[in-house]
Amino acid sequence: MMTRGLIIGAALALAACATGGTRSLDDPAVQKLFNMSTPQYYANLTIANQIAQNCARYTYDSGLDSALNDARNEVGRGSLASNSQRAGIELETDVSQRSFEAKHGVDLSSDDLCPAGDAEVLEGSGLSALLIPA
Repeated sequence: MMTRGLIIGAALALAACATGGTRSLDDPAVQKLFNMSTPQYYANLTIANQIAQNCARYTYDSGLDSALNDARNEVGRGSLASNSQRAGIELETDVSQRSFEAKHGVDLSSDDLCPAGDAEVLEGSGLSALLIPA
């Protein structure tokens, strides 16, 4: 079962690379995501997804998301660990979203998030690793 998941993850990662998407797991921004606690990690995934949905300049790197999840599962911090931490993930997501909104002066649910996404990319933040310039 685990081998099948790794094969699927590898296939997704290769497909994303072929389209110019997924970054290497050794990339510094990716390493920031990899090293986050489970609640912080899922909060960043949520915000990156919101940016991609509200900014035509970026798409969400689902290939990297999958590859990171597989790597984090191997060390006990991926989707397998997230089920027992659902309340912590929801709380951290709420706090991170409010912090992001205050930092960038935006409303994640209604504003154009391109300038905020650009700022995150320039900063090299963890969530910026999940944003693919369109």
